[in-house]
Amino acid sequence: MKIKFIAGVLLTAMTISACDDNTQDIGASLTKDVDHFSIIADTFKVSTRSIVIDSVLSRSTYDYLGRMKDPETGDYVTADYITQFVQLEQISNNMFPTENTILGRIDGQAIADSCHLNIYIQAHVGDSLAPMKLTAYEMATPLEEGKVYYSDFDPFERGLIREDGIKKQKSYTYVNYLISESRRDESSYIPYINVTLNDPYTDKNGVTYNNYGSYLMHSYYNHPEYFKKTYSFVHNVCPGFFIKTTDGAGIMSQVYTTELVVYFRYNRNDSVISANRVFTGTEEVARTTSITIDKKHIQELANDNSCTYIKSPAGLFTEVTLPVESIMKGHENDTIVQSKITFNRYIEKDDENNDAPKYLLLIPKAKLYSFFETKTIPDNKTSFVCSLNGTQYTFNNISTLVTSLYKNRTAGDEDWNKVVLVPIDYTYNSSTYEVTNIANQMTLSSAKLVGGSGNTHAPVTISVIYNKGN
Repeated sequence: MKIKFIAGVLLTAMTISACDDNTQDIGASLTKDVDHFSIIADTFKVSTRSIVIDSVLSRSTYDYLGRMKDPETGDYVTADYITQFVQLEQISNNMFPTENTILGRIDGQAIADSCHLNIYIQAHVGDSLAPMKLTAYEMATPLEEGKVYYSDFDPFERGLIREDGIKKQKSYTYVNYLISESRRDESSYIPYINVTLNDPYTDKNGVTYNNYGSYLMHSYYNHPEYFKKTYSFVHNVCPGFFIKTTDGAGIMSQVYTTELVVYFRYNRNDSVISANRVFTGTEEVARTTSITIDKKHIQELANDNSCTYIKSPAGLFTEVTLPVESIMKGHENDTIVQSKITFNRYIEKDDENNDAPKYLLLIPKAKLYSFFETKTIPDNKTSFVCSLNGTQYTFNNISTLVTSLYKNRTAGDEDWNKVVLVPIDYTYNSSTYEVTNIANQMTLSSAKLVGGSGNTHAPVTISVIYNKGN
């Protein structure tokens, strides 16, 4: 009963402190002197600043495509992406019907009727009627397996684009008026961009086909083993495509998936069957989004010390210096039971950019890159996630992080007590609600936070509750 009573008083004290960050001394004598302890609360100022991030790891669930003007800087942000394709295992052993059943023919050779790239859009920001143009480039070499790619990756600079390969342009708008309004209003409809690959295609061996689909078809007939595994497919048949924004501005699209579709007809039991085979860009294959941003005006925002910024897809993060030594001074043998910190967002009347990041990750600065490269999941010990609540980002208890930083402090390491706020997207298991993947946010978003060395508002603070044993 004594343990339950003490735990109840401690919980009450923590609840009170969570509601009032200015509470000072909480707790008194609870039991006999041998069991005596105190609950003490204190508040410390925190320093923050904006830091420029040149690029972030590009491993999002989605790809991104388009160009938009950043309302804060006036600069354009452009998104392009690379995708590979995977064939479904259940049909990889029978990808196409036997060659002699194919009805399409040129000079007696079986051909595909047509071939398309379909880019399916999950969501978008900006003007749905903005005229845009993209170019689909055939890759000469696939992305390397097991290698990480950042948002400043340029496949042209790396020599990964086939110079004499496919270079197909497509003009489009998000709202496709070639599709009936009734079809677009259906709940099952997913907006997509259709890029035809029906021009004559010459492979690396100099063999010409009537379209890219026929090339895929005959690659299967000549080497069915290439279609059994994704690795052999991307290295021997189709290294992938680079989808680049080449004209237009006003919209940024979140691409759910890209499909490579081959259409053909064949004879089965004296019946003509119209069919297709689909190769899909999924998370099982290499995909990466490239972001192009003018860093000149980003640096100007970073130099504004009257506030700090969170800006994605790659631009600005907020660096936070935690007063760890002050927090621990005189409490080296005490237990920190709660450390709460809140970051307030500015909302200005003329604020044109209301797309603030929904989720922020707080991690030690030393892990800013390795956290994503190793596919780490937040553990609520040294890494934490919070969501935007009104105008605030609140981390309710980072006590284990404070303790960890203090124990692992290293002389000469000026970043040992620094953490960083990073805008993220995450996915989770719908049954258990466990986070399954964390990725840098790649959409255009921004939040201006109270803080900085020239802050004229109430300072950023961290409230701490100690369990002081006597």
